[in-house]
Amino acid sequence: MDIIQVDQYESDTSDEEIIEKNGTKNGNQIIHKKTKTKFWVKEATFSTGGEAQASIKNEWSKHYTNYTECGKRVYYRCKKAKRRGSQCRAGVSLLYHADSDKVTVYKTEADHDHTNAEVRGIDKDVKQCIEELYNDGIMKPKLIMRALQSRQLKVPTYVQLNNYLVRYKKQKYGSYIISLGELEQWCKENSDVPSDENKAFVVSYKILYEGEDIEDDEDDVRERIFRLFLSSVRLLNIASVASHINADATYKLIWQGFPVLVIGTTDLNKAFHPFGLAICSNEQTKDFEFIFNAVQIGMEKINKNPLQPKALVSDAADAIKNGFRNVFGNSYNQIMCWAHMKRKIENRISQVNDKDTAKEMLQDIEILQVCSSSSLFELGITLFMKKWKFDKKEKNQSILNFLQYFDDEWVKSNSGWYEGIQLYTPSTNNALESTNRTIKDDGTFRERHVLSRFLTTSSDIVHNWSIDRDSSSTNAKQFATEPTISLELWTSSYQWAKANKKIICISNTSSKMYYIPAGDLESFTQTDLNRYKKQKFTTFNQFKKSFHIWCMEVENDSHWRTSKCNCPAFLKNYICKHVVGMGIRSKSCKPPAAAKTLPIGEKRKRGRPAKAKPALLVQ
Repeated sequence: MDIIQVDQYESDTSDEEIIEKNGTKNGNQIIHKKTKTKFWVKEATFSTGGEAQASIKNEWSKHYTNYTECGKRVYYRCKKAKRRGSQCRAGVSLLYHADSDKVTVYKTEADHDHTNAEVRGIDKDVKQCIEELYNDGIMKPKLIMRALQSRQLKVPTYVQLNNYLVRYKKQKYGSYIISLGELEQWCKENSDVPSDENKAFVVSYKILYEGEDIEDDEDDVRERIFRLFLSSVRLLNIASVASHINADATYKLIWQGFPVLVIGTTDLNKAFHPFGLAICSNEQTKDFEFIFNAVQIGMEKINKNPLQPKALVSDAADAIKNGFRNVFGNSYNQIMCWAHMKRKIENRISQVNDKDTAKEMLQDIEILQVCSSSSLFELGITLFMKKWKFDKKEKNQSILNFLQYFDDEWVKSNSGWYEGIQLYTPSTNNALESTNRTIKDDGTFRERHVLSRFLTTSSDIVHNWSIDRDSSSTNAKQFATEPTISLELWTSSYQWAKANKKIICISNTSSKMYYIPAGDLESFTQTDLNRYKKQKFTTFNQFKKSFHIWCMEVENDSHWRTSKCNCPAFLKNYICKHVVGMGIRSKSCKPPAAAKTLPIGEKRKRGRPAKAKPALLVQ
C-alpha cells in the first residue's frame, strides 16, 4: 500500500492584499477612517424627565448613555437607520442635570442622511393593515401575508410578522398571567355605569382570596373563587321587560377551563336577547345565584324595577334551578329544554329490544310533548304508563327498565318539557345554544384565550351585542313584542280560509271558542266534541284522537292577533294559520296580494330534461 503525504494549503491571496481591501496597515496597527464630530444645539429645558421624554417623537430610539460632571446624558438615534451599521447623522440627547431635576433637550445641527433602503421593520401602513386583518378574524400569519400580497403591500418576513403579532396581542389583551388582585383592580376600574349605552361594564363581582372565610353553603371547594358579570345599559333595559329567563354555561372559551355563564330571554319571534355574561371559577349553585343576583343589581343601577320572571328555561342541571330558586323564589315554571330531553330519551330508548316498540313509544312521547295544558299532560302521562306497563300481556324487561327511567327522570324530576306549561315561552334552549356557538365563531374565532385576555374579548362581545340591538344601527335586532307573519304563513292561512272546513263557534260572556278540525279532516261529530271538552279518556288511543280537534279562543273586543290556539304550531311559534285564517274569514285582516299568487304547473325535477320527441308522439 502506497502512502502519500497531503500538501499544505496555500492561499491565492496574501495577507497584505486582504489588509489593503479592509484598510491600511502601519506596522501592526490598522488605521480606520475618522468619524465626523456631531455639533449639538440646545432645543429646550423641561422641569421633569417625563415632559422631556414626551417631547421626543417616535422616530427616535435610545442608543447609549454617558455620565458626565454635568449629569447623565442619554443619546437617541434615528429609528430609520439600522442599529448595527452606519448611523444617521441626525440625533437627539437628553441631559439630566446633576444639580437639579431639570432636563435639557439637544439636537444635532445635521439633518437626516439615511436612505429609504435603510429602513428596517414593518412600515406603518402595513402595520395598520395587519391590525385591521387581525381584528377581522384573519389571525394566522400565512393568511395575513396572502392578504397583504393581494393588496399589493410590502410583505414582511414570517419572523417579523410573528413578532409583531406577539407585541400587538400583548398591547391589545394585556399580559398572559393575571392575579386575583389584578382581576379585582380591573373590575373596580370598569364598575362605573357608562354614559354610552353600548359600552360594557362590570355590573357585579366577587373575589375570595386564599385564607378568607368561605360561606358554609359555598359549593366551590377551590381555594380561590372569583365571579364577575358583564353587561351594558342597553342590554339591561331589554332585561327589564323579560317575562322568562334562559340560562346556560359554555366552555372551551378560556384556556384555563373556566366556564362562561350566559343569561338572557327570547322575544315573540323566538330570537335570543342576552342580558350579559359572567366569568366564574366554577359552575355551581352559588355561581348561578350570583349571575341572577347580578341582573337584579343591574336593574337597580339603571333605576328599573326588579325582575319577576315567571319561568326558567334551562337543561336538567340542578345548579341552575337551585340558584334561580334562591333568588326568585318558588313561584315560577321550570321549563326543561325539549331538545336536551329528546336526545337523552333517544339514547336510552335504543336499549329496548324491540325496535318497532321503541319507535312507537318515542312517537307517543312526542305526542305528550305537544300537550296544551298541565291537566292534559298529566292525563296523557297516566295513560302512557298504563298502555306500556299494564296493558301489555307480554312483559319485556327492557321496556319496564325504560319506563322506570322515564318516570324517575322526566315525570317526577324534570316534567316541564311539554309545550303548554307556559304560553309565549319556548320549550327549548336552542336560541341560547346558538348564541354560544356565535360567541365561539365570531367572538373568539374558535381560539381559547387565557383569562387575562378573555376579559377584553368578553367586553368586546357584550359591546357588539349591544350595538346589534341599537335601533340606529343597520339591521338592528329589535325586541319583538308580537310574532311576525311571514309570506309563507299568509299563503297557507289564505288557502286554509278558503278550504271547506266545518268550524263550530261557542260564545260566552267574555270570548268565543272556535273548534276546528285538524289536519285533512273537514268535520267531526258531536260525540267527539263532547269527549274533547270533557277530556275523559280511558286509553291512550282515545287520548291521541283528541289532537284531531283544535280549539281557538278569541276574546271579545280584542285584536285578532291576540287570539290563542292550542295547535302545536301556535304553541311553538305563537302564531298559526288558524289564527290568521280566522282573521281572513272574519274580514278582520286582508292578506297581501303575493299570498294569493299560486304557481302555474309544477317545478321541473332535477337532472337533464328530456329532449322534445318527434311529432305525433305524446310527451
